[in-house]
Amino acid sequence: MEDKQNTSVKNASEEAFDVTGFFLECISYWKWFVASVVVLAVAVMFYCFRQTPVYEVTSAVYIQDNKGDNSNILLESLGLSSYKKNIDNEIEVLRSKNQITDVVEALNLYTSYSWNSFLRNVPLYEETPIEAVLDSIDVRSLKASLNIRIKPQNGVFHLEAKTRNVRGDEVEICNTTVETFPYSIPFHKGFIRLRYTGDTIPTVDKTLNISLSNPRSVSKSIAGNLTVAFASKDATILKVVYRTPVIKAGEDFIKTLVDFYNIDAAKQKNQGTEKTQQFIDARLDSISKDLSVVEARVEEYRRHNNLIDVSSEAKLYLEQTGFTDEKLAELELQKSLVDYVEKFLSIPQNEYMPIPALGIDDKDLAKLIGEYNKSLQQRERLLHSSSESNPVIVELTRDIQTQRSLVLKGVESIRKGVEIKKRDLSRQDKIIEDKIKNVPQYERELSDIMRQQRIKDNLYVFLLEKREENALAKSMTVPVARIIDDPDSTGEPVSPKKILLLCAAVLLGVLLPAFVIYLRMLLFPVLKDKKMLERLTSIPVLAEISKKPGNKFFVVEKKSVEPIAELFRLLRNNLQFVLTGPEKKVIAVTSSVMHEGKTFVSCNMALSFALTGKRVLLIGVDIRRPRLAQHFQMSNMRGVTTYLSGGDSDLSALIQSSGIDSNLDVLPAGPVPPNPNELLMSSRFEQLVDYARSHYDYVILDTAPLGMVSDSFLLARAIDVVIYVARANYTNKASIEMLNAWIDNKRINVPVYLILNDVNMNSRAYSYRQYGGGKYGYGYASSRSEHVIPWYKRLFRKSDS
Repeated sequence: MEDKQNTSVKNASEEAFDVTGFFLECISYWKWFVASVVVLAVAVMFYCFRQTPVYEVTSAVYIQDNKGDNSNILLESLGLSSYKKNIDNEIEVLRSKNQITDVVEALNLYTSYSWNSFLRNVPLYEETPIEAVLDSIDVRSLKASLNIRIKPQNGVFHLEAKTRNVRGDEVEICNTTVETFPYSIPFHKGFIRLRYTGDTIPTVDKTLNISLSNPRSVSKSIAGNLTVAFASKDATILKVVYRTPVIKAGEDFIKTLVDFYNIDAAKQKNQGTEKTQQFIDARLDSISKDLSVVEARVEEYRRHNNLIDVSSEAKLYLEQTGFTDEKLAELELQKSLVDYVEKFLSIPQNEYMPIPALGIDDKDLAKLIGEYNKSLQQRERLLHSSSESNPVIVELTRDIQTQRSLVLKGVESIRKGVEIKKRDLSRQDKIIEDKIKNVPQYERELSDIMRQQRIKDNLYVFLLEKREENALAKSMTVPVARIIDDPDSTGEPVSPKKILLLCAAVLLGVLLPAFVIYLRMLLFPVLKDKKMLERLTSIPVLAEISKKPGNKFFVVEKKSVEPIAELFRLLRNNLQFVLTGPEKKVIAVTSSVMHEGKTFVSCNMALSFALTGKRVLLIGVDIRRPRLAQHFQMSNMRGVTTYLSGGDSDLSALIQSSGIDSNLDVLPAGPVPPNPNELLMSSRFEQLVDYARSHYDYVILDTAPLGMVSDSFLLARAIDVVIYVARANYTNKASIEMLNAWIDNKRINVPVYLILNDVNMNSRAYSYRQYGGGKYGYGYASSRSEHVIPWYKRLFRKSDS
């Protein structure tokens, strides 16, 4: 037996936590788990019933790339993706607060209606029997929402209207009884008119709730329920998802949102066209006046000089100079256009205004102006949903400045080229004039005047053509966004997710009691029962001792059928098997710390042996804290310490009768000495034990706790068996780990056995011991105390079965 203990003792300290014990503890409290799951499941079902179902309305929207190839090239030159980058920006514009607020106001979503149903409100949309019409109220200036409650009562309506002030306190606006509608409520420097919807009086048999809020606050709530993203990783089609309690409201919202997005896009796109139209109209008016003046000069010159027929020489001159004049007119037109562009860019107010498209012949400059105008349009669109500090806008502004510089350089370059060409043409024209020097002077003067007329006339016709082109481009604006999949819903609510919430409730219902049990085992790592003790060590458990009946100390008596007495008899029988020979008779009873019941066990165990007719000596070896003499009501002035110190030599004179049974004698510990260790190490201790062996059948030593002092380790040389007492719900698991270590390290080199004291025998773990319906002390589960426990306590009682 000793070898088995030394080789197979479990080292419980290797495990930081008793996992097996944790699962067994959870199983024993299975009622807690069932109750927790049921309570949380009912709470979740009640919560789901209270919540208004929310549906997902989805749609697919295709946004065209209205930036053009030049814009794509520009974005790629900045290190950005082209088309998808544009779409990313358009997503932010589509989800912007301004766009959503416009939709909220268009659909009147800032006014919500709902029936006050059982435990929850049922939202209404386009089906409300009574509607609220605003009269001269600026809803965007509302600081707090207005809640109106219309409750039918005996043919009339009880009307309540409440809001909140700047401090958040509730303010009552109206509290009255109304016989019929319409009815006006004064609110926010105006009136709210309540009237029946439609031409007939509807039936109102439930309480109707009406809420009026600021559209900006409503748009914030809607923005949180609106999702716009790419339909797939490689696609450029957007998937729009809107979560709403009313499917029809979601469908209308998505359609209206796309319509407002197209209106805004067209407005931004036509901004440059409007500026071009204004410029062309102004120039046409100015050129028309100049052309009238030139034509009048020609008419006056002909009339004054009687120029009815032109000579052949004049005709030849005009034919030769015609080509030169046309070229000069074209160059003058181009110079006028680039001068206007330069003047337009020099005005500070036009810093972020698009340059009017005038048809400049130079393709490079026209391309630069087109890229510059598209960049300005993109910046204007982004500013509607973001600020100038946005990194994308900052980068785009920097690129616009660069493009402006390039445009100015292009203007300067074209002007220089025009001047060079004009000088060349003038030189050629002078040569022709020298050849026709015989032409009369008035013909030359007429030619100069007509040249000016042709220039003005060509410019006028050009501007007329451009005005028509601009008007045509304005009228042919194509919508940017197009719905390719109409808004629709599956009809299944996405919130609250009942199955998911129920699964979470079941999981939480299991985890919550498990966490409590784990926390209790972690914070209070004490022994619970014999099963836990056997998991921690392989030291044999001889017996379990139940709780003491009241304050009674000596529980073993003749003819006693108390359960605890039967358990001590069981302990006595098991000890007789352990003490394998007549020479094995010295038993040391110890524990880890105080209050574990070692003195109680040693005294009653000694009584149990004495009742069988055996001579038993109970020795108090706990000389630091003696208690035997107190329990047996005898003097402690003489005892073990006086003998070990040499003060007394006659052991027979120190041994006293217990006064309880004639076969039980007691040797008290004696006075507390100053050197307990030295006394226990003396040879007189072996003499004391030898004397007891020779005069008694059993010798039981009540020793000091092993976990507090080292006295009991000194007794191992003279004893045969160690009984280690552990107390249920008191002894720490670390004490058993220390005991395992002491045995492994050979500090205790005699057989050790365990006794679990203070066990709750009413636990169901001991119901298997019933014998005779409890008559002989083993019917603990069927005792009367079980039937007087209230049902709610029995429900949450630990079940150890």
